[in-house]
Amino acid sequence: MTAFTDAAPGEPFTLSGTEPGFDHLHGIPAAALGEESDRLLTLGHLTDRAVLAVTSAYHRRVLGELIVPTNELADLLTFGTRRTYIQAVRAGSDGDCPWYVNDADPDAPTAQPATFIAIEWLEREDIATPSRCPACTRTSRSTRFTRRPNRTGWSNCHRCRHCAHQWLPPVTELRPDPQPALPQPRPATHDLETSSCTRSA
Repeated sequence: MTAFTDAAPGEPFTLSGTEPGFDHLHGIPAAALGEESDRLLTLGHLTDRAVLAVTSAYHRRVLGELIVPTNELADLLTFGTRRTYIQAVRAGSDGDCPWYVNDADPDAPTAQPATFIAIEWLEREDIATPSRCPACTRTSRSTRFTRRPNRTGWSNCHRCRHCAHQWLPPVTELRPDPQPALPQPRPATHDLETSSCTRSA
């Protein structure tokens, strides 16, 4: 079957993973769908292990985030993954993506297997510089944008992946203390008693 990049206008085609919008995660073509990028489309019927690997790699490499192991992640394989067949269609020239997909009958001429992964409800946190947890002293690099007790507003906080303790990162000195001034040599002075000129009578 003709690939999208080789198909003439109006000619049926299939997706190969080289089209605009695709990333290759662990060798698997994956593209984010929706205005909020709340779903992943992957080509082929993925195993459960591959679903978790692609989802984790997408958040780490594309979004710069880590997935928090919560109930939503546990339900991802049961309720958030759908293996089906799709048919790719060329989009209009005014669209953000040059192609889109519809569900298709497996026997359709251009039908191909695909896996949809719903990632909208996964809890995420930013990847940060490793920092030692003040509670358990173990090193963690996780942060999250959250409200902290006894503080007004939202802020980025380190979150220990081991004990779940949260703490604020150290404040970076934007204007470090200036270096102490080096002692300056005293200006040369003339001893008037020894260097003054005398006039002869």
